Amino acid sequence: MRSYRNPFRYRTSEQQQQQGLQRFLRTYGADVLDLLPDELWDRPLVIRSAPGGGKTSLLRAFTIDALQLIAARPDDFDELHRRMIDLGALEPPRVLVLGARISLAQDYRDLMDLGVEPEISRKLFFRMLDAHIVRAVCEAALTLAKRRFPQDLDMLRVAPSSEGTEALHRLGGEGGPALWEAARSADRQIRDLLDSVLPISWDDARGHAHLYSLRALSGADLVIDGESSKVRPLLMFDDGQELSPDQRDSLLAALTDRDLELPRWYTERYSALAPAEVIGDGEPGRAHAVLHLERETRSMGGQVRRGRRVRAFEAMLLDVADRRARKPLADYGDETESAFSEFLDIEDADINADASVLPALRQRVLSLAAGHTRYDAWLADADGLSGHEALLRWRELEIVVTRDRERTQLELLDFALASSDLRAHSDAAIREAAALFLRHEFRVPYYYGPQRLARLASQNIEQFLTLSGNLFEEMLALLTLRRRPLLDAQSQDRIVRTTSDAIWRAIPQRRSYGRDIQHLLLRIAALAQKDTYRPKAPYAPGVTGTALSMRDRARLLDPDVRRQLPGADALLRALAAAIGHNLLAAELDRSVKGDRWMVLYLNRLLCARFSLPIGYGGFRERPLEEMCAWMAEPTGGDVSGVNEATLFDP
Repeated sequence: MRSYRNPFRYRTSEQQQQQGLQRFLRTYGADVLDLLPDELWDRPLVIRSAPGGGKTSLLRAFTIDALQLIAARPDDFDELHRRMIDLGALEPPRVLVLGARISLAQDYRDLMDLGVEPEISRKLFFRMLDAHIVRAVCEAALTLAKRRFPQDLDMLRVAPSSEGTEALHRLGGEGGPALWEAARSADRQIRDLLDSVLPISWDDARGHAHLYSLRALSGADLVIDGESSKVRPLLMFDDGQELSPDQRDSLLAALTDRDLELPRWYTERYSALAPAEVIGDGEPGRAHAVLHLERETRSMGGQVRRGRRVRAFEAMLLDVADRRARKPLADYGDETESAFSEFLDIEDADINADASVLPALRQRVLSLAAGHTRYDAWLADADGLSGHEALLRWRELEIVVTRDRERTQLELLDFALASSDLRAHSDAAIREAAALFLRHEFRVPYYYGPQRLARLASQNIEQFLTLSGNLFEEMLALLTLRRRPLLDAQSQDRIVRTTSDAIWRAIPQRRSYGRDIQHLLLRIAALAQKDTYRPKAPYAPGVTGTALSMRDRARLLDPDVRRQLPGADALLRALAAAIGHNLLAAELDRSVKGDRWMVLYLNRLLCARFSLPIGYGGFRERPLEEMCAWMAEPTGGDVSGVNEATLFDP
């Protein structure tokens, strides 16, 4: 039997082979580059997101091999090519930036286990990091020159600025071979310390008082085969959450040296921050730019950056999915005319529901309107519809008539309504609520269609690829049966719910304070469900979050206040962990009802598990004391029963 490969199951950002690089660039969402700040090369850039937010992919696009390929094949990577020119990374046909990525997910944290004084540990950390920076820059320089690494290092020389000469000397000198040998020796010596089973004489352990590589490369010229390369080194430090807190603080302090003339980027997950930092005010007065990926991607649509209108994040995701799936669909099913998203685009008329639903729903509305001729025209119009359209109309009428019957002094205004009057009593939000109510009450599919599926990503690329991969598995099953890979609404809705439930069940195993997170999310979901499914749908299309006043937020950040409120410490930890892992989205300082709020929205894919809508807007605020009481209850650390679908499923 033929073996089919799912294009959403592999992550091209980590592939180093040329074929993997080409695939990565072809499927990369170039729109993300529009989120980069204007001061891209002038001061340090700190990039933060939850896991799977796209940090490593962003850095990968600026590595020297990626930039060279983009510059050499502008027609193949036209969107990336244009944006790299606008950003100043390319000046066709030249590459202007020597991007070198340094992974921090190595052995740095192990240095903390040596049991030495903090100052010695910091010096060893700087020396080891200096060695890895030197290696990364040397390798990138030879890649730029299309030379072999490390065989052709004798062709490389670093010409430092006057301020960087002494620092470069400490790293081994100007020549490529000397730099490489000093870096190898430093790395080997420190690894020997880590592997030693005998007592270590720390008097002989050599470290670096500073990150000398930053000063050495600041304003330096990389000379290859006697000619200036005329490129500026770009140091990109990835996965800062893997460092110890002391190492992270030391590195950030070094990177924010205002005297450096060197682009340097640093990425980390929110898990690297203390809980108070995650929900706090950030870093006022900071000497670096900060890019919060999820926060910025939510506002992508409609922006104009560098003279270009930015697409919405969801539109970019669908484009990425279409490009990922294009070749497999053509190879496996000869589907060259239809894209992945088109196989998810279902007409409402094609949605089937149980034959008993429409009569039951119609009878409910007729009973509600009994004795009132006011609604006769609306009811007659609904009787003229069929299929899914009829279901939506009757459920919409149930909401609208319920609202209308509860108006004060209705008996004085009980005149007949015309068909056209329905538009004045209803809107898109109510119709969306009607569709959601049908899902909750009768299991009529709601979570389907490319636009809704993209919104379920919650600004997280990894989450979107996971969901897309599950959808594509079903497509592959259809292709195996020699059928077109068109997924009906029922199948999409089922896969979404299954994926949502899998994410929910994995929280205790994959997240710190996972049980507290689940307990908090469960309380928010219960609150949202209660107000979403009121007969009048007062917050149409529904509620998907809660809010804490900015005053209460400040109180929560105060250790003295937390000591006096049972459950406050657990609430702070759970909030920070949920926000840091994109299970809650926080919007600070929202002005509502004459007050300022921190609004907390549930992850969009988790909304599917709780039969909630996927739009933003509806939330129900709660005081700090009530939220703390949630976490102080006996079940705060016990989620037995949380995973039972009967809590929320009809």
